[in-house]
Amino acid sequence: MKTLLIIADESSHALLKKTLLSQDDEVIVATDLSTVRRALIETELPAIVLFDSNQKVELVAVHREIRRKKTDFPLYMLALVDEDQLVDLMLMEGIDDCLRMPVYGYELEVRLKVAKKILDLQMELMNTQKELRYTARHDLMTGLLNHNEIISELQRRLGLLGNRGNCVSIAMMDLDDFKHTNDTYGHLAGDEVLCQISQKLLNLTRPVDFVGRYGGDEFLIVLNNCNAEGVFQLAERIRVTVEEDLLQILGSKVDITMSFGVATVCQENENALDLISKADVALYEAKKDGGNKVRVAENRPSANSKIEGEDKNADRSTD
Repeated sequence: MKTLLIIADESSHALLKKTLLSQDDEVIVATDLSTVRRALIETELPAIVLFDSNQKVELVAVHREIRRKKTDFPLYMLALVDEDQLVDLMLMEGIDDCLRMPVYGYELEVRLKVAKKILDLQMELMNTQKELRYTARHDLMTGLLNHNEIISELQRRLGLLGNRGNCVSIAMMDLDDFKHTNDTYGHLAGDEVLCQISQKLLNLTRPVDFVGRYGGDEFLIVLNNCNAEGVFQLAERIRVTVEEDLLQILGSKVDITMSFGVATVCQENENALDLISKADVALYEAKKDGGNKVRVAENRPSANSKIEGEDKNADRSTD
């Protein structure tokens, strides 16, 4: 693993330069703290900083700043000390290791190897944590948010309604007669259909929207700052795109259509599951009418909602 080595040593020992420059790494000799700070902020490489204990106050401050700004950044601080009592002080300040001066080349090489091994382990740990976080949030087949995560995102958006005064809309959808697709082309083909539909949903939504696999062949899209007209238009655009674009699945052209139920809330105190229930009822109506339609949920107050009154606007649909 390539590493950024930063020499922040005012005396700039010739031995340090010779030893470090012999490493297969990117080396920066920093003449001031601003150079150290800029290098650490801009680099994407794991970094080792060697510095003289005379700079301990300034470098400790830089170390804390970088840790605060780049929480997942592998950084190893190695202090060069000329007094034994400084070792405990530096370690208590969060510095990773100390090297007693005068410095010998072989000892510096050993310490650098240890530092790199620790950085390697940190990188492996961070990559594993990243994979675990992704797995916990996503449906592994489609890459969309999974059932729990899409509901959590919806609840978070609803929680912001009182602060921002905007609307949150959702679109619940599923594939029409998906069982027939599985029975005709096989379950592997069915899985491929779900993956291709998922990609279409991602392509047709905004980066700020959340797209999740609710379960089976059912999907849920959460749209922040989107009113009833906006979610209806999006659902209709998806419906038409899916209907017109035949999917190429395992060498066969598969004709797919989808049905949609959409719902919108512009006031606080709405529960995520209540809003989903409204959209689900609208989806059921679309399926009951033959599928390949968009239905808009009636804006009735749920059992857990404090909204009063009822929207008398008729549902809109597309045949």
